[in-house]
Amino acid sequence: MAKIEMPDDFYAQTPDANVRATEAVMNTIETADLLFDRIARLLRPLNVSAAGGLVLGILRDRGPMSPSELGGRLIVTRATVTGVVDSLERRGFVRRSPNPADRRGLVVEITPAGLVVLQQLRTLIHRHEKIWMSVLPEAELGDYIETLRRIQDSVSTAADERD
Repeated sequence: MAKIEMPDDFYAQTPDANVRATEAVMNTIETADLLFDRIARLLRPLNVSAAGGLVLGILRDRGPMSPSELGGRLIVTRATVTGVVDSLERRGFVRRSPNPADRRGLVVEITPAGLVVLQQLRTLIHRHEKIWMSVLPEAELGDYIETLRRIQDSVSTAADERD
């Protein structure tokens, strides 16, 4: 994999920037893309997308919920949720049923087949996560997680202040 480096004239182009901050962001994006790609490849034989796996996990862990609740948990559009749920329903991993609290709405719930594929998915992904993160000792993993959370908070706060 090619090392991400900024050009020698970085500050000439953007004097108010910080080369290390830019390299950090670019490497974070590169790492996320690499992880998304690896996870998608692992899930392909199970006939589930990464988003589909997240939906199955949420439904298993939190119970049946409306498509809009799923969208809120996934932070995606309702159209995206509809497409993912449609795909999972075609495969028999979820089912839609009338919402007992609101007859106009629906709830989505995981099926027994969805529970089976979710268990396979989690076993596979968690095994690989352990391998991928084994480059960091346990203490460094804790520090890494805390660092990521601080960055996430900073990005969220900056976005809130700008909007």
